[in-house]
Amino acid sequence: MITSPIPNNQNNPHNNPASRNLKVAREFEALFTSMMMKSMRKTVFDNGFVPKSIGERIYTDLLDLEYSKIISNNASFGLAEQIVKQIESTGDKSGIMKALQGIGNQSWMIDPRFIPEQVKLPSVKSLSQRVAHWNTYIDEASSAFNVDRNLIAAVIAQESAGNPYAVSRAGAKGLMQLMDSTARDLGVKQVFNPQENIMAGTKYLDHLLKEFKGNETLALASYNAGPNAVKKYNGVPPYKETQNYIGRVLLLRDKFQQHAEAQSMDKSENGE
Repeated sequence: MITSPIPNNQNNPHNNPASRNLKVAREFEALFTSMMMKSMRKTVFDNGFVPKSIGERIYTDLLDLEYSKIISNNASFGLAEQIVKQIESTGDKSGIMKALQGIGNQSWMIDPRFIPEQVKLPSVKSLSQRVAHWNTYIDEASSAFNVDRNLIAAVIAQESAGNPYAVSRAGAKGLMQLMDSTARDLGVKQVFNPQENIMAGTKYLDHLLKEFKGNETLALASYNAGPNAVKKYNGVPPYKETQNYIGRVLLLRDKFQQHAEAQSMDKSENGE
């Protein structure tokens, strides 16, 4: 009979001071490498590989950090080892360790682009122009599921600002920001394909509208926070993000509708 030895905390490498020091040093090296990669990207001329939207920037920064961890653990620059040597030759080891562990939380390390109050939302006119690029697919989805095209456009504008490659911190993807599980349930094969994403997102929106008997406010609350949250609170959840989301989408829907009506009047006056 094969038996497993009882874990001995003294033999646990994570409890070894030298191992802990190396782990913290490698985390710092990964952070340093990530900052270098970000700085190098800024030197590249504007092209399709340079992130522009908030979703793209968040995804790229997270990807950079993961790459940096891989580099630090498998192809180190030697920075971590130098830091360990410095720590071991210093009297105040615990002080240095605390400083290194907390460096990522320093105010100068926080990217202001990711602070909600400092993220400037595009103007309605700018959003309208971006979303108009997908009008063919929006009209197709609107006809297929009998959902107001302006509501679909407003959800796209709020979710991704019309960027088909947007990725949120939670992992939602594409124009209508579908989570992987939702996309699978809706039969999506290419989540970044604009047509597939809009059709699936509209299908899901239609499902929510039917579930809440045409109540757009509750449907949008479910789209943002999930149906379970709406059912739990028997209405709009007390989440500031969700409440702002609903107000913003409905405002955009009204603005897009007004814009469409104005365009229609201009065409009729010009005899088109």
